[in-house]
This record gives sequence, structure tokens and C-alpha cells, in this order.
Amino acid sequence: MVSTDNCARLTPLLARDAYSIAKPVRLSQRNGCAGTSLPRKVIYLKDVQNLRVCLAGCATCASMSRIPRQSSGQDSKTLLIKRLSSQYGCSEVEVERSLSVFQLADRSGDGTIQREVWVRSFCQCSGLCACMAALCCAVAASIFIYVAGDGAGNGPAPAAVAYKCTSDLYFGRVLKPEQKGLAIDDTTFHECGHAIPRMWPNTQAPLTSLRLFKAWDKAWPDGGRVEAWSQLEVVVREGQMQVLVGTQVTCDEQDDDRDWRLVKQLVQVLGRQHVMGIAVGNELELLQFKENVSTECIQRMWKGGYFLRKLSERAADLDHLDGFDNVPLTSVFGGYILSGSPFVETPGAMVQTFLREALKMCATSRHQWVFALNIYPYFATNNVLDPGTTDQCTGSLQSDLCFSKGCNLPSTIQLMRQKMSLLVGSTDSLLWIGETGWSSPQAATLTGAMTSCPAFSSTHSLKRYYSNFLKWTLDIPDVAGPDHIFYFTARDSGNFGVGEHFGLVANCNSQKCKLQSNSSEELFV
Repeated sequence: MVSTDNCARLTPLLARDAYSIAKPVRLSQRNGCAGTSLPRKVIYLKDVQNLRVCLAGCATCASMSRIPRQSSGQDSKTLLIKRLSSQYGCSEVEVERSLSVFQLADRSGDGTIQREVWVRSFCQCSGLCACMAALCCAVAASIFIYVAGDGAGNGPAPAAVAYKCTSDLYFGRVLKPEQKGLAIDDTTFHECGHAIPRMWPNTQAPLTSLRLFKAWDKAWPDGGRVEAWSQLEVVVREGQMQVLVGTQVTCDEQDDDRDWRLVKQLVQVLGRQHVMGIAVGNELELLQFKENVSTECIQRMWKGGYFLRKLSERAADLDHLDGFDNVPLTSVFGGYILSGSPFVETPGAMVQTFLREALKMCATSRHQWVFALNIYPYFATNNVLDPGTTDQCTGSLQSDLCFSKGCNLPSTIQLMRQKMSLLVGSTDSLLWIGETGWSSPQAATLTGAMTSCPAFSSTHSLKRYYSNFLKWTLDIPDVAGPDHIFYFTARDSGNFGVGEHFGLVANCNSQKCKLQSNSSEELFV
């Protein structure tokens, strides 16, 4: 039984958990308190509650009064954020929000961080007075944020409204929903975070997991980041979802580290209980085939040990991040790695060496290594036209669209399991399928004979693939099926600037699911 004192403290505690106006029933169920013990609305206290510098209060304001610009030429506010983050053990995003709450800024334009006058008047005292001032300051700032936002677009997240695309086509029950998830494309994440799906499109089944490829791209306007994170947090917490969070590995170490700093902030916003794992890099074995990637970059990545070093650094950082020292680690590869024995090992893709070292590293830590593979029958190199035809592909579709014995995807998983056993010496390793899906209309990245077969990228083929995916039990003859699998993706999105159409919704402006009982190509425009 939860004590009355605990219930009385719910409002400030739930500031960290709710991030938006929360329903008393849900809060009472989660905390074991009677619904009548809870307020009808929870004041938006997240920013102040999470940042100990503000709760330590205005007694600290004196030391923050004037902070000169450092000689490095870095922006003084950036330096202030980094300093306070390190000093008080808060994430940089929490510090940034609190600075906005207390109106700290370079107001004079001379590199000096100053407070607004109304805040300064609360901070000119010490001892007990300072403690009382801190409490008033925190409550006042919280109420102000709740009513009007903080002036930087970081006001209260809107009340949770579950996004669901509309359709007259219903696929029924989703089998093994706890082991299936949806990949969130870049378009959905940064352009319409409010419309992240809560349910599998064309069903009534709630989503239980998401895959996120990055915390925030450097090309996206940074002003939208906090709002996008807020929307994601609401979806994940309301739906009790797990998220596989990705972090990039490129040949730009400065940008890789920038990305990682944001990932660390985001996973703290989501909370450890909602982080399924961290994916370090995606399909890096294919980096050698990308345009504008130098030979020096490839050599540094593999032979030079950059990839392994970044994995080790990320693991070490997680060890020092409260609650994340046991988060599973992975790197997601594509089918090309299966061309080796057991995995590809060439100067351009030393995957076998990488996997062995990753397994050794995890064996000496609390992190579990998870094998992860993207599988796309849509891009299978053995797809061919029917004999004697120039535009028919019935045979390839038959093996690509099914999920039973002998079909493309289950056969690839079976091969992956066999190779994992050869590398590890056992069958106990976890396997996640990071992506699978079907493009309709035709993806610009599709090459080969299937570009001549209209049926291949048709709406009908997409319907069959997605419907069969939802109904799949994940069983595979002779070997264990995948431990988890993600469908790609929520909305149509580009691949290195090239258009693809794997989305279950066409775009952010569409309220309709892509698949309808009488779907036509015009829905995809």
C-alpha cells in the first residue's frame, strides 16, 4: 500500500514522468494511490524538477550572475550549459530548458550571461530565505511554462491524442505483437512527431516498440528538437513502448560525437525502462560502396579501428549514465555480411573481426551484445523475371511475399542463425531484424529486372507483404526465429536523398493509411 505521504508528493514526482497533462486514473494506477488523491491536472514541472541547479535554487543564482565568454571563442551560453550539466549531473537539454525558464541569456551581446531583472530580485538573499526563494522561483516558473511555454518552444506537450491513420481495410489481429515494432523514418520524426503512430496501421493493435535511427540530424532545424522529443516521449510513455535508439558512425568524428551527445540526452528523457537498446552504426559494411566516401575513410573505419573504438567509447559512456550500464548494444548490418564465412571479412568490411571484438567487450561488462540484420526481399539480388516474359515476376513475388518455410526472409534468418552459431559456438545469441518492408510505388533505389515488372511494386504486393508480416508467428523450421523484428516504415522517406516509398502512410499531410480496400497510386503522391 502506498503511503499518503507518497501520494502527496505525486505532483512533483510525476513532473518527470508525465511531461503533459496526465489523467488521474492512469497516475493512480501507476503509483497505487486512490484517484481522488490526485489533482485533476498535473502542473508542468518537468524542467525545474529535473534540474537540481534550479531546485538548489536562487542560492546558486549568485554564482551564475555573470559568466564571461571563454577565450576559445565558443558561445558563452554553450559553455554555461556544458559546465552546469557536468556540475549538477543533469543532461544538457535539461540545463538548456532551465536557462530558458530563468531567462538567462547573453542580453547585452558582449558575451556575458545575465539574468532577467525579475529573477534577480528573487536571488538576493541567502540561507533559509534562499531556500524559500528557490521554491517560489520553481513553482512560478513551472506555472508560467504550463500556461504560456518558456519562450523557446518548450511549453507543455499537448494532451496525448493517439494518431491513427484512417482506412476501410482491416487486417485483423497482429500475432506476436510484443516482438514486432515499427521503424520511425526521418520524415515522421522531425516533421510530424505529433503523428507518430500508436497502433499498427490497418489494425486495432497497439504498437509496443519503435526503432529510431537518430536523436536529431544536424541538417534539421534545432529549434524543433525539444518539441519532437516531447512528442516522442509522450507516445512512448503513454503506450509503454520500448525504443531501439540509433547513433551514427561516420568518418566525421566531430559530428559522430555531436550525435552521441544528443542520444545520451534523449535516452535520459525517455527513461531506461523505455530504451530497448542502443544501435551503434547502421549497415556500415556498405559504406565502401557509397559515393563521396574516400579510401582513407574506409581504411580508418575498419583497419584503423575507428568503428570499434567508437563502440567502446559509447559503452563506457553508458556505464557512467545512471541506469544505462546494462542496456543492450548492437550494430545493424545488411545482408551483404552473409557473403563471408561466417561473415564478410575484407579490407572494406571487416565485419567478422568487429563482431568478435564486440562480443569480447560485452563479455567483460553488463551490456549484452545483440546481433541485428536488415532483410529486404524487395531488394533480393536473386529476383528474376518469369521465363519467357519481359514484365512478369510471379515466381519472385511468390518467394518474396511469404513468411513460411522456403520463403526469402525466413530463409535469410535461418542462414544468419547458422552463421551466428559458427561465430559464437552456441545458439543462445539474440537476433533482432532491424528493418524489413516493401515499397509501393517503386523505390528509386530498386535496380535490376524487377524495375520492369509493374506487379512487383504494386499496391497489391505491399498489401500482401504487410498483411503476412502482421500474421507471422516468427516461427522458422529448424532454428529459432528472430527475437524482435521492425517493419520499415511509418511514412515514405528518402534514402540519402533518393526517394523511397516503404511507408504505411504517404506523408505528414495524409490522414489516410496508404492501404485502402480500393488503393490507387494517387494516394502515394
